[in-house]
Amino acid sequence: MLTNKEFDITTSIQHWRFEDGKTCPNLGNPFPIEPPPRGWYCWVYTNSHSEFIEWMSRNCPSADCTPRFNSGNPMVQTYIKDDKDATLFQLKWL
Repeated sequence: MLTNKEFDITTSIQHWRFEDGKTCPNLGNPFPIEPPPRGWYCWVYTNSHSEFIEWMSRNCPSADCTPRFNSGNPMVQTYIKDDKDATLFQLKWL
């Protein structure tokens, strides 16, 4: 089990963006596309996925973290619903 100590995690945050839930990023597409839900989105490449996800669950409870592979490279796709959680994420990781 992880302790309360600060984790030694190295991260690379990519594609950090805010979606307002009203506009669709694929403008000009002839087919109607549902806009993504309001919130903050990014991809996280880290040296410790389990510790990163544990930190997120304790400190950013509104976040959804989904482990994925991008061209064979492990990453965590992150969606943060709450603005306060997004601010804490930015202060810690960006």
